[in-house]
Amino acid sequence: MTQRKPHATWLDDYLDLYNYAGQLQDTAWQEELLNTIRNGPPAELHADQELPKQRQKELWTEFQALNNKLIELFELIKMSKSQQELEGIRQVMWALKRRRLEIGRQLAA
Repeated sequence: MTQRKPHATWLDDYLDLYNYAGQLQDTAWQEELLNTIRNGPPAELHADQELPKQRQKELWTEFQALNNKLIELFELIKMSKSQQELEGIRQVMWALKRRRLEIGRQLAA
C-alpha cells in the first residue's frame, strides 16, 4: 500500500468538506472552503522545507492529484441531475484549475 502525500490528503479532505457543506446547503461554508482550496495547503505542511528535488516531486504529486480530481468531477458533471449541483461542481473545478496553474508556475520557476 502506498503512502499518500500530505498535499493529496489535504485536498481530498477539503473536497469532502465542500461536498458535505453542499449537502447541508451551507453556501457560506462552501465559499470559505473554495477560498482555502484556491490558496493551497497551509504552510505547516511545508514546515520541514524539503530539498528542492523533494519539493518538486511533491508539487508533481499534487498536480497529478488535482488532475485525478478533475477527471472525477468531469464524470460527476455527466451524472449531475440539478443545475445547483452542476454549478457547485464547476466552482470546485475552477478552484482546482487555479491551483493547478499555480503549481505549474512553481514547477516552471
